[in-house]
Amino acid sequence: MVVVAIPEGLPLAVTISLSFSSSKMRKLNNLVRKLASSETMGQATHICSDKTGTLTENKMTVMAAQTLEKVHLAGTSISKEFVSGLYAATHGVKIDDKPVWDVLVESVLWNSSAWIEKNDGSDKKVKEDYLLKGNVTEQGIIKMFMEQLGAEGCINKKNSLKEENILCVVPFTSSRKRASIVVRRPGFEGTNNEVRVYTKGAPDVLFDKVNYVLNDEGRIKYFSDETNVPMKLIKEGEPVGTNDSFRGIFERTVKLFANQAYRTILTCYRDMSISEFENLKYYNGNFEKDANREVLEENLIAIGIFGL
Repeated sequence: MVVVAIPEGLPLAVTISLSFSSSKMRKLNNLVRKLASSETMGQATHICSDKTGTLTENKMTVMAAQTLEKVHLAGTSISKEFVSGLYAATHGVKIDDKPVWDVLVESVLWNSSAWIEKNDGSDKKVKEDYLLKGNVTEQGIIKMFMEQLGAEGCINKKNSLKEENILCVVPFTSSRKRASIVVRRPGFEGTNNEVRVYTKGAPDVLFDKVNYVLNDEGRIKYFSDETNVPMKLIKEGEPVGTNDSFRGIFERTVKLFANQAYRTILTCYRDMSISEFENLKYYNGNFEKDANREVLEENLIAIGIFGL
């Protein structure tokens, strides 16, 4: 038999020691909430954290966007002018007789796990008529659309996608860093555009899956084609009129947004006929597994990037 005796003064001595350590770390801007964590935090050399807004408020806001070869910056806070400027730049350009603005909205509202619901008044601190729920990043983009369309307009757009027209969903995972939805477009029956894939996610993951892009006229160009670099993306020492590939412009955009600590989300789409979709489904395990469905996320057309 082994008998272990703990001196009655040991717990007090340990508590005093940890308290002394935590007070010293507080002077180094290393706040320890639990004394038991003092040893762990005392050994830390770097502390990595997410964006301030995410940590303190659990909210995200679109502060920048790039689409149709134009960069839109909100400045220090989102404003009506920022949203209306993005709307004006994209609503006048059409693809398949539909404004690019509508394609942007669909690419997020239809391919999203966030949603809008009416405030039931259960939380007296919340005064808004409508509340956003679900994924925080998607909430931020939807909130921007609500500035232009209103809550009811966004709800109507989301509900315009009928259940019977959803052919396939590829959910977001932390390893994939992207999500997709495949929808049937009733107005394009029998054409090569009857089925549309909407994909959004991390640019660094999607760039290698993008082959095309929408230019400032709404025409589909190769991602490797060159064009003039927008003024806001001109690097120091480069002359105005510098050319770069569309991919290069998107990479410049990501760097610009990252330098301002924005999280970047790339939105894309792809069209195909119903027969092409059925063939892909047949030759890829009937899309029974998420991994089988990733074949749908190839040959994408880049629409734009949001910075949050």
